[in-house]
Amino acid sequence: MKICCGIKPDNRYKVKDDVGNVLFSILEDSDYCSRHFYQGRSFIMNVINESNKEVIRLVHPFVCSSCNHELEVQSPPGFAIGHVRQNWHICLPKFTVENKRGEPAVKIAGPFLPLTCCMDQNFELVSLNGAATDGPFGKIFKPFSCSVLNTGADFVLRFPNNLDVKMKATLLGACILIDFMYYDKPKQPLLRLLKYLSPVTVYTLFTLK
Repeated sequence: MKICCGIKPDNRYKVKDDVGNVLFSILEDSDYCSRHFYQGRSFIMNVINESNKEVIRLVHPFVCSSCNHELEVQSPPGFAIGHVRQNWHICLPKFTVENKRGEPAVKIAGPFLPLTCCMDQNFELVSLNGAATDGPFGKIFKPFSCSVLNTGADFVLRFPNNLDVKMKATLLGACILIDFMYYDKPKQPLLRLLKYLSPVTVYTLFTLK
């Protein structure tokens, strides 16, 4: 559920394996105002297993419009095991995935999104020098909505079974950060109007709403 009656609820995700079994539920912890009005808002995502236990926590601090995004992956909650950091680029999504020591492990290079309609949107996992990794870390992509094999999936994350479990969790966090930055823009018709109004009028509109 994204929007109902103009109210944007907190985000919720289901993580499934390749045969459709639910592995985790991911629940967002953020406040109402930030979900509606702050594109660089802070949030916490709680990753819950089938025993209703929080096994991973994804922490995104508030960032201003001119700052790069980052996300810390914790497991168990409170202990960092990896980070995902945005690398500035004028038009392409680019990120660095780091291990628990803050050492870069792999980079993510996304497509020029306006030119990828009606096709899968691939976020390639590449080596630190930008070359293809030949698949040791796997693949992240957002399937085209009419793709029969991935119907209903927001993202597909593929990696080898022998990949370090902490890196798997960090790449899951990368999916959440990519979704937040590029596909989960808050609906802000009121906010776009407010920037043209005086502070007194802004206050009146908020109190009337």
